[in-house]
Amino acid sequence: MFTTLSALILFVVIFVVVLFFARRILRLAIKLALVGAVVFALLVGGLFGWWRGWFDWSSRTQHPASSSGPQRSPTRRPTPR
Repeated sequence: MFTTLSALILFVVIFVVVLFFARRILRLAIKLALVGAVVFALLVGGLFGWWRGWFDWSSRTQHPASSSGPQRSPTRRPTPR
């Protein structure tokens, strides 16, 4: 009888300690998951913005849309050689 009672008390103590640590680990895991989700969202948003060209530091006048070389004006005649 005494060994069964002591085994039961030992089991309850171990169970309570495991639950205590599991709760702390679960709270830490939830916080880390939230931080990871925010970091992942920022990373995906940054990559999407970089792909879309949102982070272009130079102005559009310095980089024209078409770089096919100098364009000739229709009213200007070429210089004779």
